[in-house]
Amino acid sequence: MVPARIPAALLWAAAFICAPAAALELPDLATFRDPVDGRLDASRWLLDHKGALPVPILITEPAVGYGAGLGLLYFHRNPATRPDAESPDGARRFEPPDITGGAAFGTENGSKGGGIGHLGFSEGRRWRYAAGAAYGSLNLAWYGSPGVGGEAQSSGLDFNIEARVAVADVRRRFGDTEWWAGLRYVGANTQTQFALRTPAEIPQRQFDATIAGLGLVAEYDGRDNIFTPNSGLRAYLSAMKFDGALGSDHDFSRFRLGLNAYLPAGNSVVVGVRADAQSVDGDVPFYARPFIELRGIPAMRYQGDRTALVEIEGRWNLDGRWSLVGFAGAGRAADSSGGIGGAPTRVTKGVGFRYLLVRALGMRAGVDVARGPEENAFYIVVGSSWR
Repeated sequence: MVPARIPAALLWAAAFICAPAAALELPDLATFRDPVDGRLDASRWLLDHKGALPVPILITEPAVGYGAGLGLLYFHRNPATRPDAESPDGARRFEPPDITGGAAFGTENGSKGGGIGHLGFSEGRRWRYAAGAAYGSLNLAWYGSPGVGGEAQSSGLDFNIEARVAVADVRRRFGDTEWWAGLRYVGANTQTQFALRTPAEIPQRQFDATIAGLGLVAEYDGRDNIFTPNSGLRAYLSAMKFDGALGSDHDFSRFRLGLNAYLPAGNSVVVGVRADAQSVDGDVPFYARPFIELRGIPAMRYQGDRTALVEIEGRWNLDGRWSLVGFAGAGRAADSSGGIGGAPTRVTKGVGFRYLLVRALGMRAGVDVARGPEENAFYIVVGSSWR
């Protein structure tokens, strides 16, 4: 339930941006100079790092306001790049490390939280396993949704949700392909309180409840780079069942299908396309309904029993380091009684820039400014904007 738009799996890679000098053993400045072009680069510092790594967390999610936090991650082995035996052009493949870590954050509207987790791989990357536990107290706004309280309200009702969450995910890779499949468990105990008025549309039993679900996940990841891809495809499918047999107070199903594609256009332009569809059925708590997830739209602003969106992003590489980004997206949210085709379309657009900070991993970082249906927002981006 961390509200940051920076993908959690990439947070460790942001440490070199603004880590406190006192917390690190400062390397020689030459470490941050790329021997290829002589410009700022953190490849050698990150790949040669030993032990625990402090990770600054910068939060720019409009739903909770600006905030910051700090994580501490431990590499059981360092991240590295290896020659890709399947590539005829001598390309290199990123080999992720096993990581254990924890983090805490706070924002200007009083939201706060923290958690611990572990990500690990078996020998040869045949198995991938992750587990974590987190606590969060988030101050958000509920706008209603077609599936709960009619057409979304123009002004939200402030509420606080306090949650204790546990997640476990185990997947196996099929042969030497990039297909993965496995099981995921999600459990959460939540307490919710509205600030001024409790909506009559929300049953009282949703305010203090436990939800627990188990499901199947399948993923194909053929991107050339997990940080800032230049080509390739990622597809994701999950089917979760929340049930009383698992200790859940609410019985419902949740499905998600996602697709990210990256297409190079010439030597300097990369076009990315993202599509995402989610649905829920059954006795779903109001906070567990899917919402339109696009830059420029606050979390939970447009909820429904069905959501669908598409986003396109173009990146123009100006030279070996700097690039400009432009993007636009559209999404819809509908209730179960109405088709997604008849729901209002919410449109976003924006621009940004990137700098290649880690040449060895192909990772870029920068800032995006987005315009949504009601407001402007900016996001600090490390790696890809799409998870």
